[in-house]
Amino acid sequence: MRKLTAIALASVMTVSMCSAAVVTHADDVDLTGKKVCLILPGSIDDQGWNATNNAGAKAAEAELGITIDVIESVPAEEYESTFVEYGEKGYDLIMAAGSQFDESATTVAEDYPDSIFCAINGQVSDFDNQCPVFPKEYEGSIVAGVLAGYATENGQFATMGGESNDPMVKLLDTYEGKAIEIATERGIEGAAATRSFVNSWTDVSATKDMTSSMIDNGADTVFCYSNEGTSGAIQAAQEKGKTFIGFSSNKNGESDCVYGSVAMDWAAVYPTIIRNLLSGEWTGRTDIGVAEGVFTVEYTDKCTDECKAAVDQLVQDIKDGKVDFEQYFAK
Repeated sequence: MRKLTAIALASVMTVSMCSAAVVTHADDVDLTGKKVCLILPGSIDDQGWNATNNAGAKAAEAELGITIDVIESVPAEEYESTFVEYGEKGYDLIMAAGSQFDESATTVAEDYPDSIFCAINGQVSDFDNQCPVFPKEYEGSIVAGVLAGYATENGQFATMGGESNDPMVKLLDTYEGKAIEIATERGIEGAAATRSFVNSWTDVSATKDMTSSMIDNGADTVFCYSNEGTSGAIQAAQEKGKTFIGFSSNKNGESDCVYGSVAMDWAAVYPTIIRNLLSGEWTGRTDIGVAEGVFTVEYTDKCTDECKAAVDQLVQDIKDGKVDFEQYFAK
């Protein structure tokens, strides 16, 4: 069963450090009567991707004074029919959270020219009304790599993704590259990363087992980008006395083994995304990242002043266009 959630109130998020940027947006846009929905592949309670996008929708409702229908836990076989359903209902903006929605949006968009189709994390724009917004996750993960580089004791990093796709591979590339770089600068010899894919976003048990195996093979610092499955990685790190680096959402309160987190602050940018899409300010594909305030760093007491200073410097370098990300991407 799909579950429809009507959002009414904004949530307050406590963030630290690199979230000062504001996205340029169209002012004085009349959104009265605009019909907006957000389609999610998972539960709003997943403590990850779906929860953070839901928080973005809440923030947009509060700031823009509109109602956003959130349809959660939509299975892959219903992506296209759900787009069609809301296209038939005449929704002005039909959003979906995940690159996996690109194909269905491409199939449906041409048939509903009066609706804007936006896949958050999407990359395909074959029609004028197909307007994906792509978060440069590799910018956030490279910052997480700094945390890992200072957290590790032996320079051995376990990295995992829910599934393998191009954005996932690139974000793991930058995370691993920066973590190894920092560990090497700290004088740790033989720093290296081992990568695995769980092939599930929700399987806590499988993720825990994979994490345990990677720790048994020598890793002391764990990174896992998944949804519910991430909890399994944190459990394994906690039980084996190792360190976890949070990503996508703030994991600091989930376990004492978490060194710090880099969270996607969709609550900060969703209002701008919706305003700009409905006003026509944004067309085609739009990429956003650190400079636009997508990511925030959440520190714990374990983070040293040296680590925080390195994060601040990297964030500024990203904003100034001084970071060559291509050097980290696997060829």
